[in-house]
Amino acid sequence: MISITKKIEFEAAHRISNYPGSCSEIHGHTYKLEVTVSGEINRETFMVMDFKDLKEILQKTVIANFDHALILKNNRENRAVFSSYLGKITWMESEPTAEQMLLWMVSSIPPHLPSGVSLQKLKLHETSGSFATWKNITG
Repeated sequence: MISITKKIEFEAAHRISNYPGSCSEIHGHTYKLEVTVSGEINRETFMVMDFKDLKEILQKTVIANFDHALILKNNRENRAVFSSYLGKITWMESEPTAEQMLLWMVSSIPPHLPSGVSLQKLKLHETSGSFATWKNITG
């Protein structure tokens, strides 16, 4: 089994609604995401999958939803406060922490992967020194 990793970046703002500090305010990050997939090498292409194809999958899943968006928990308070906001909002069922964003990605990316290719690892950097990681423990 061989793995390949694609790195992407996106800009987004969020707030953690019930956080007892400054993260309850709207603030932004330059997120850096590393996506690792694995599979057998295709005998015709000599690749697990084309990096270009993985980038396109990340464009239509992660980038389309999160890049230059305000990411908020879908709750009554946020709906009331941001009801007149005309910009891009991505509503999440949980607080938009790095951990919860990863779980959202874990459910969104795999359906777009080619047969025989599986999501193995995600690493989401919120800042240069802070990141969350998800690993596939089933193989």
